[in-house]
Amino acid sequence: MKNIASFFKLTTAISLLMTIAFISNSQTNPPKTKEQAKPLQQVTAFTGQVSGWTNNDDYIVNGLYLQTSSTKFLINFPAHMGVELTTTIKTGNTITVNGVEKTTLQGAKEIKLVSITANGTTINETPVVKPAKPVTEEFLNGNGKISEIQKDKQGKVKGYILDNKTILRISPNVAQQLNTLAIAGIAISYSGTKQALHTGEVAVAGYTIIRCKTITVNGKQYLTK
Repeated sequence: MKNIASFFKLTTAISLLMTIAFISNSQTNPPKTKEQAKPLQQVTAFTGQVSGWTNNDDYIVNGLYLQTSSTKFLINFPAHMGVELTTTIKTGNTITVNGVEKTTLQGAKEIKLVSITANGTTINETPVVKPAKPVTEEFLNGNGKISEIQKDKQGKVKGYILDNKTILRISPNVAQQLNTLAIAGIAISYSGTKQALHTGEVAVAGYTIIRCKTITVNGKQYLTK
């Protein structure tokens, strides 16, 4: 019995020492956080000419191309800055972009935007400000022919572009189930809510974006959300 009691005492003492050592090590060597691991990024001024604009899948302006003496850079900016930037800057203008240079996995050159100076005006990148009053979205019904199947960068269907300048937004999961029915050239009917432009956004084409609720193909209606 004495041997058993001594064994338990020894085991307890070892466990206590290991616990103290673990706590001490945790305090002296705290785990690295993402903030600590992030390298310092130097902001540089890049001067060149605006050679064009980019837009997202909803045809809303969200970037521009800067051609310097040696390199063509893509500068992405929040869509809500579209009105301010397209009003101040025109294609061919010489501007200075303050930002951090980076290279994408595909080898393209980009600049993480801090500010843009053009025609004596400096425009800083600003976060989205939520509107005081929510945007009212209109519910619509319509019909048209699918002229193009719109896909994302991973090749998944994200919408249908119709011949009446409408884009139907639909989830990839639903689109996959409709892939033999909703094809280019076929006539459909639809219902859903119209996506409104938010403050500051600029659309480069007159498309109506519909977040689709139902779609009717070959006389059969399907719920899409």
